[in-house]
Amino acid sequence: MDVEARLTAAGYCVVGPAATADEAFRLIRNGHPDLVVLDLNLGKTIGYSVPDLLADRQIPFIILTGHSHEMVPARHKMRPFLQKPCVTATLLRTIRETLTGVKRPSLPE
Repeated sequence: MDVEARLTAAGYCVVGPAATADEAFRLIRNGHPDLVVLDLNLGKTIGYSVPDLLADRQIPFIILTGHSHEMVPARHKMRPFLQKPCVTATLLRTIRETLTGVKRPSLPE
């Protein structure tokens, strides 16, 4: 919910959050989000099937999780990845870069 508050404050329209993989599937299938900020933890499980659905539907996403990058499935290792805790400016910059497809030099946090 912290991420939701930060994104709303930055002017983004947030759909969600989803606490389980089933909720995430429903939100994805009922709309076409411009971008998804995805935590690998969904409820009591790791939501490995959610990034697969997003990729199959060609929906850009950022993985924002407390897990290390090693937990990301091989198919998604090249996706934008941020580890919690994450500075708001870094999250917003990563969103802009992902939406525009432009990678800018990193700024110090």
